[in-house]
Amino acid sequence: MGTMKTAEITFLAILAAFAASLAIGSLDLKYADEFSFGPGFVPLNVGVLIVICCALQALRSLAKSRKEAAEAGDRQEHADTSPNIAGLLITTAIIVLGVAAMALGSVLAPIFAMIFLLSWRVAHHPITSSLFVGATTTAAIYVIFAIWLNLPVL
Repeated sequence: MGTMKTAEITFLAILAAFAASLAIGSLDLKYADEFSFGPGFVPLNVGVLIVICCALQALRSLAKSRKEAAEAGDRQEHADTSPNIAGLLITTAIIVLGVAAMALGSVLAPIFAMIFLLSWRVAHHPITSSLFVGATTTAAIYVIFAIWLNLPVL
């Protein structure tokens, strides 16, 4: 596989920043109650673990790129370095629509869109099966959060 692409590095940085903000934001919450975990237990542990995983992935990629650079020596590979404009526009549209939908109170539409696109474009499923995967995953999320836990997701 080679070194990390720019999109992978960007995703790793955004994920690490999100995890760090999650961990820092949970410091105000009680970590443990008298007999069980407090409300800050899960977000702090998840945030710290994600930051650790991101750091390990970055270090692993850095070590791999140094090893490949040493093996390659003077050989230069000229690859197409033009930016992926379509991917950038799709990603920007998903982020903007997701933030707009969440501001209006619904998180199910952006979840469906992300699952559908991941299934269709990344896993290379046919559109019909991607629609099915997106719909069933979104329905499962709705059942778990809205019906079982009584949390507003609409």
